[in-house]
Amino acid sequence: MKKLFILAVATFAALSCTEKKAGYTVTVNTEDEGFTSFILTNRDKENPVADTAAVVDKKAVFTGNVEGFDIRSIMGVKEGEEPVQIARFFLENADYTISFTPDGNHFHSTIESNGSIQREKDSLENLIKTAYGETDMDALEKEYMAGDAKVKDSIWAIVQPLLQKGEEVEKEYYANNPLSVLTMEEAYSAIRYSQIDLDSAKKVIERYAAVPAVAGTRLMKNMQKEYDKRESLAPGNQAPDFTLNDPDGNPVTFSEVYPKNKVTMVDFWASWCGPCRRFNPTLTQIYAKYSKKGFGILGVSLDSDKDKWVEAIAKDKLVWQHVSDLKFWDSEAGKLFNISSIPQSYFVDSEGKILLASPSEEQIESFLEEYLK
Repeated sequence: MKKLFILAVATFAALSCTEKKAGYTVTVNTEDEGFTSFILTNRDKENPVADTAAVVDKKAVFTGNVEGFDIRSIMGVKEGEEPVQIARFFLENADYTISFTPDGNHFHSTIESNGSIQREKDSLENLIKTAYGETDMDALEKEYMAGDAKVKDSIWAIVQPLLQKGEEVEKEYYANNPLSVLTMEEAYSAIRYSQIDLDSAKKVIERYAAVPAVAGTRLMKNMQKEYDKRESLAPGNQAPDFTLNDPDGNPVTFSEVYPKNKVTMVDFWASWCGPCRRFNPTLTQIYAKYSKKGFGILGVSLDSDKDKWVEAIAKDKLVWQHVSDLKFWDSEAGKLFNISSIPQSYFVDSEGKILLASPSEEQIESFLEEYLK
């Protein structure tokens, strides 16, 4: 752990150093003759950056310059097919060699680099692997995916305690290295997925804003953007309004729904979402218990297949109103409420003021019991 701490400190020292490599070189090696080119991209819809390099002699080479660091992806291109992600990594002004092998619908990538962040990441990953001992987690994952319910249960019994050990190693690392770029990425994820409260998120942002080497990076800007979105959806603020169609094609406007109830839950879910479907029986019980006291639900589905959406409503016996624009993760309502994972919900009063944002399943009934007493 001491070695990793030194590497983390060295990461920021390298980023702040005045003598830097003139730029980066990223070499992608491929034995798959189907790939005609590769794309080096930040996959940012608002501020896209993408560079394309053709495959020559089974390799593609990118050169350029990056300010500080950025998170980039390598996308493989085959004629007539959608680009597929090969690797995701921290790009610095350093040298990178990326090799990969197919693994089902995904790719197992190996990244070799003299970049300080990549070296740090390699060290952390090696420490996590050490926590797994001699267990081949990749092999167990393949067995799990191919096995029946009994096989899955037996493999999960082996894997679960090992994954917990790996998570403990990560948590210890992040706690001991609060200014590491890897810790910064983890903090961004925690803010984006509402894993920490707004006060804690604000302190995290202030901590990184005080570090010149990362203050102007895209990761820092995205962290602030996610915080701003969550802050606008904090309790006390007016919930955003939207109009979507119900299964019969009738438009339903949110601001015409919540005045009918003392409290309305906007439930973001989908027929393909396992955790959503597993929670639905509990939610139907909660609805039955509190609906006569003024509790209403508006289900907003992130489905793209109408038949599966309608089938799930009927099968799970969801008797409240449902709407969707069938745009999957591009759901207009989902964007307004900053939905990046499901199930997720918001509770508003009869005037549309947010009462509760992204509660856990355990918090929902206790909140209703108190609010509707």
